[in-house]
Amino acid sequence: MKNNISIISNKGFTLVELLIVVSILATLLAIAVPTYLGQQKRAARAEALSNLQNLRLLEEQFFADNGVYTIDLGTCAADNPDNIDAIQTGNGDPNNALRGFKPGNDTSYSYCVEQNINLDGNAQTPCFRASAFGNTGTRVAGDIFMIDCNNNRNF
Repeated sequence: MKNNISIISNKGFTLVELLIVVSILATLLAIAVPTYLGQQKRAARAEALSNLQNLRLLEEQFFADNGVYTIDLGTCAADNPDNIDAIQTGNGDPNNALRGFKPGNDTSYSYCVEQNINLDGNAQTPCFRASAFGNTGTRVAGDIFMIDCNNNRNF
């Protein structure tokens, strides 16, 4: 009978062993979750930076073809999903459309293009600034990235 009791008492884990395993898992989660969320934010920002570079190149191509930049395209603020259509259609004017701008359907940013902007306190004509505004309710809410005709950028 003594042997059977000792076999039964040696099965399973002690409370201390379980607490050690739980603390190790908690530590790993405390490191992994913020890292994962940070990677998602960086991926969303990479989308915006790539799209802004594309807008700059499309504006420069438009200028090379027409001798002028496009008109103002879109509303420069967050939460404007119609801006993509405005940029692709030239706000309804096909002569000012940047049809090559195709950022995808599910973007975290609202994009716009402004013309004849003020650079460093001096108005420069012709010139443009393309901007990306992080939409509300996304991981990048409040982000604002810009690139201009001189390839000056804040990213």
